[in-house]
Amino acid sequence: MEHPSEQYEAFQRALDALERTGVPYAITGSWAISAYGIVRATHDLDLVIAAKAEDAIRLLAEFGPPFYADELWIPEALGAGSFFNIIDGESSLKIDFWPVKDDAYSREQFARRRREKIGGRLTWVLAIEDILLAKLRWIKLSDSELQWRDVRSVWQLHNETLDLDYVTRWADDLSVAALLVRLKVSI
Repeated sequence: MEHPSEQYEAFQRALDALERTGVPYAITGSWAISAYGIVRATHDLDLVIAAKAEDAIRLLAEFGPPFYADELWIPEALGAGSFFNIIDGESSLKIDFWPVKDDAYSREQFARRRREKIGGRLTWVLAIEDILLAKLRWIKLSDSELQWRDVRSVWQLHNETLDLDYVTRWADDLSVAALLVRLKVSI
């Protein structure tokens, strides 16, 4: 399964804007999973960014029409350590920008990002171990079958190459160790 072409075009424009502004980023969520061989339909692009409010406003200016965002909300969201989004009015792709949090795991997660190809384009993506941990954290918040499908797919495709010491260490610290055990037993 591939992403719809209009969403992929919006994805390309988002990457172009990020690269023009020099805002450090990493793709997470479903698009990141697709970089590791598990493509599924989605209507949003999740990005972790290392940016201050002024960087985010500069980034927003790079998007232009048909993208839309509430420019006044962005500094407030970043100041609160929350996300903001930009929506493509043509494809309905929603781009969520999550600031890098100021904790040990978030800093290490962002430092471990990798260059991977999505649709033939090299882009920054969170490491597969961090995608797995992020999905387990989402499951902890909302026990979704879709999230479980994602983590099972990641595990089945990459379990032999995962840095299990890293995953286990952070699963303990992030309080998702029981979910990791449940994942291992379910496969």
